Amino acid sequence: MQVEFKQDKQLKEDQLIIKAKKLTPEIEAALAFLEEKLAQKITVYQGSDEIILPLTSILFFETSDRHVWAHDREGSYLVKQTLRQLEASLPSDFDRASKSALVNCRQINAVKRSITGCELGFTASYKKVFVSRRYYQTLISHLHEMR
Repeated sequence: MQVEFKQDKQLKEDQLIIKAKKLTPEIEAALAFLEEKLAQKITVYQGSDEIILPLTSILFFETSDRHVWAHDREGSYLVKQTLRQLEASLPSDFDRASKSALVNCRQINAVKRSITGCELGFTASYKKVFVSRRYYQTLISHLHEMR
């Protein structure tokens, strides 16, 4: 089986195409897995608007001013759950980065270490998250397992 990735910056929305001679149990399992991953959503709020976002688009969750915020590439949204509740309900793609942040490990594209600490960068975003020493080893191990 051949697996290929082609990046196209002109696409407005990501596409996933599977080509096969016939539909096998392995391909059915892969499709079911992908559909389940893509179907997971979270309800967030921006002003008086209620927005439903796919979890795959979330870069990270963070607490600020006693509120939890979900961040994606476009902005930040209020979440009406605590980080602890989110941590218990989110898929394994999400991991704790600090006492005040949960990150989507699938969206991380850079880990920058310095004398003062560690910072995570995200795919196609200027946003960054600080990683505390307490969670660093676990997070890095999780990233290596996923890749």
